[in-house]
Amino acid sequence: MLGRPVQFVDDDAEADAKAQGELEKAARAQGFKHIAFQFEPIAAALDYEQKVAREELALIVDMGGGTSDFSVVRVSPERARSDDRKSDILANRGIHIGGTDFDRLLSIAHVMPELGYLTPTKDGKRNLPASYFIDLATWQRINLVYTAKAMSDLKQIRFEAERADLVDRFIHIVEHRYGHAMAGLVERAKIALTDQSSAEVKVSLPGAHFAAGITRAGLEETIGGDIERVTATVRQTIADAGVPASAITAVFLTGGSTAIPLAKRRILSLVPQASVIEGDMFGSVGLGLALDARRKFA
Repeated sequence: MLGRPVQFVDDDAEADAKAQGELEKAARAQGFKHIAFQFEPIAAALDYEQKVAREELALIVDMGGGTSDFSVVRVSPERARSDDRKSDILANRGIHIGGTDFDRLLSIAHVMPELGYLTPTKDGKRNLPASYFIDLATWQRINLVYTAKAMSDLKQIRFEAERADLVDRFIHIVEHRYGHAMAGLVERAKIALTDQSSAEVKVSLPGAHFAAGITRAGLEETIGGDIERVTATVRQTIADAGVPASAITAVFLTGGSTAIPLAKRRILSLVPQASVIEGDMFGSVGLGLALDARRKFA
């Protein structure tokens, strides 16, 4: 029983089907013969349903590292015993926004300027090229700055830079292959801002020693646009369900990104009368998949 986001690829059914096919291919390559898929927010709903004492109309919010998925589902102790739950799923939607996107935005806005991002050339006619800064801030693209061509380009950028000392920091980070470690520092700062008003990304390398401060307000300003897109997707999910927001009796939160205060505030503001249940942030989906596997394959 494999979990999958509601959409692997936003608004592209063919690419989405291809992505699921690749996941199934990987499982079959390991010898699995009986394979089924379940949307991750539905799996989370199956976990939540174990705890309900009466029928609820639940909004399931699953915000992880790469995607945010939402479902409106009827749950109850009686419905939990049913093999076919299709009629209980009133709506589900997803958007390809998650924790790594917030990390990237934070890094671009608050860390990359410490490495020369948005600084001018010596002649003052333009800013330095942005592409390598964006790559270093993007988890899956960091390795692109470790190539010989990238180093050659960075040395040329340094030669043209008004603040060559900042570009030197960038070059030292590349030389020490410190990009993913720095991304981890950004993520930890983001997590710290769940409970703190400020945090720092501290880098201590030979030739690259600096601290980039981030405030809760700075985080919210930086990721506000993406959070609005997430909130709009939740609103549309409720509309797709064909029920008024006031009919939602419970909101079940799972996935690490639901801990971001701005995300939680905006989503809960859509259903202010609903009770809020915070599930196992990192385990609800896995447990729900196990429950679904027992039901389908027992």
